[in-house]
Amino acid sequence: MDFSIVWHAVQSVLTLCCIGCVGYVLARKGWFTPEAKALLPRLVIQVALPVYMLYNITHSLSRDELLHLAYGVFVPVLSIGVMFCLSFALGRLLKVPHKRRGIFYSGCSVSNTIFIGLPVNLALFGEAALPYVLLYYFGNTVFFWTVGNYVMAADGEEKVRIFSLATLRRVFSPPMLGFITAVLLLLLGIPLPDFLLNTARILGNLTTPLIIMFIGIMLQGIRIRAIRPSRELLVILLCRFVVSPLMIVLITLFVPLPDLMRQVFVIQSALPTVAAVSLLSSYYRTDPEFGVLVVSATTLLSILTIPVTM
Repeated sequence: MDFSIVWHAVQSVLTLCCIGCVGYVLARKGWFTPEAKALLPRLVIQVALPVYMLYNITHSLSRDELLHLAYGVFVPVLSIGVMFCLSFALGRLLKVPHKRRGIFYSGCSVSNTIFIGLPVNLALFGEAALPYVLLYYFGNTVFFWTVGNYVMAADGEEKVRIFSLATLRRVFSPPMLGFITAVLLLLLGIPLPDFLLNTARILGNLTTPLIIMFIGIMLQGIRIRAIRPSRELLVILLCRFVVSPLMIVLITLFVPLPDLMRQVFVIQSALPTVAAVSLLSSYYRTDPEFGVLVVSATTLLSILTIPVTM
């Protein structure tokens, strides 16, 4: 084992932890009202992250490189789909309660590819990892806001269609639109003026520190003692941090990928459950306490598992 790689991973995660501690401490001091807590993710999702993607894709990739990478999206989509089918079978075997089934399926299958995946991969691998992060993000987002949204809604009081205008709006979020815009500009060979690129770069640099500070703020409100292990939670942890990355490794034995793309996909697949699971569990009135528990437990445990995965 190359311990220098492991030590690099540990230091990268510790750097993120230090930034998160700033948010945690400030939250403990009462700096953040509920309105301020709501502002940070909106600022990231609607302003910083879209232009971050726009700048980095147009700045770091050429049209030929983009076309060469596109085939890689097949791997995360296949992996997430297989994990969903496995979680469906496990849910039936374990007789997961009706109100928890959608949370269980999504908790096992989808990752927090942006709020945690983006800064972690950039810290571990540098800017070269960004295109691969976005490939996984694309597959993860489309799957969650279609299949994941549908199965969680099926547990609740409000029924939705898997293909609907509301689902389309969630899939084509500002970060996704930033991603698509950058791809179109590359494919069409349209360069952006330097002043727009510089604006996007400066605003985009807010992304990682704001994301990690927000995670620290949210963790400050989590009562660790309230986290109680259950059969469903233990299976989700096993799927998130063990089975899911192994699935990527297995698939890439048959679908050759560049080393960095494979490594980024492994890290992306071994991240905490996407935070929107807790939001949807509350929105659809299923089991919001279990939704928060899944997101909180996987997020806290990832502090230990990310260096191990690397």
